[in-house]
Formats: sequence, structure tokens, C-alpha cells
Amino acid sequence: MNISIRFIGILFFCFCSCKSLNDEKERQIEQSSILSDDKVVILLNSDHYKWLNENYGYQKWQPKENEIMSIQEIIDKAIKNEEFDFLKKSINENINKYYRQYIPYINKKGEKVIEINAFCEILEIPPLPESESTQWTKMDWKNEYIVVDDGGNCYWQITINIDTKTYKNLTVNGVG
Repeated sequence: MNISIRFIGILFFCFCSCKSLNDEKERQIEQSSILSDDKVVILLNSDHYKWLNENYGYQKWQPKENEIMSIQEIIDKAIKNEEFDFLKKSINENINKYYRQYIPYINKKGEKVIEINAFCEILEIPPLPESESTQWTKMDWKNEYIVVDDGGNCYWQITINIDTKTYKNLTVNGVG
């Protein structure tokens, strides 16, 4: 009897261990498919996120693929409301041309929100004056939140509430 209980306990432990490994593997596969688009990155550790946390107390969360996919539905709603008139062609045709940084956070109401920062090109930074190099370097957009003054419709931001399926704060740089 004692051996049977141990054996059942070991089987249960192995089952739970395999389950958590499978869950982790599924999460990694899910993440890799989300980020398979080389123009999309989820920023969880950027200075901008730290600023949101320090100033508003927002906590980060890791979006799942279905939550990322729901973003397109919400953007489609903004298109129907003609919020994306600043683009010459339909956003559906153009959205994949933009680099997009997703900053997920939980607001004060406990709702899941994703701030999207979009830009059509990755800018280069000149070398520091004291540097001997003359080489310009591309901004590290996959790790640093990109902030650009002006730039027109090459740069836009929108805040999407995943829980309420709503959007707000659609802003376009330099469009009057």
C-alpha cells in the first residue's frame, strides 16, 4: 500500500511537471508566432514602460496571441470611424509597413491595455561628438521606446483597451 501511494505520488509529480513544461513551451510558441512579424515587438522592459509604472502605477502583463489578434479588430473599428484618414491608402494595406511597438499594461481599473507606437522607418543616430567614429547607428527600436517630434503620418500612436474592445488617443505626429 505504501509503495502504491509513493508510485501514484511520483506519477502525479511527473504529470504536473510535464504539464507545466508543456504550458511553458506553448507560451513560447505563442510568443514566437506573435513576434514572427519582424516589424512588431512587445516592449515589457522599456524606459517608457518604467515611466508608465512610476507615474501611473500601471503594471505590465504578457499578452497572448488572441489578445494581440484582437488589436486588428479594434483598428478595423477605427478605420470604419474614419480615424485613419491620415493615410493615403487603407490602413489594412499599410499597417504591415509600419514598425510597431506594443506596450502592454494594466490600467487603474484592472483592464488590459496596449499602447501602440508605430513608425514607418527606423531612424539613425549620429555619432557622439567626442567619438572618433563617423558611423551613424540605427535606433534600437526593439528595446527602446521611439519618440519623434513631428514626422507626419510616418509616426502615429493609439491606445487599445483589450478588455473593452475600444481605442482612444489616436495621434499622428505633425498632422494639424
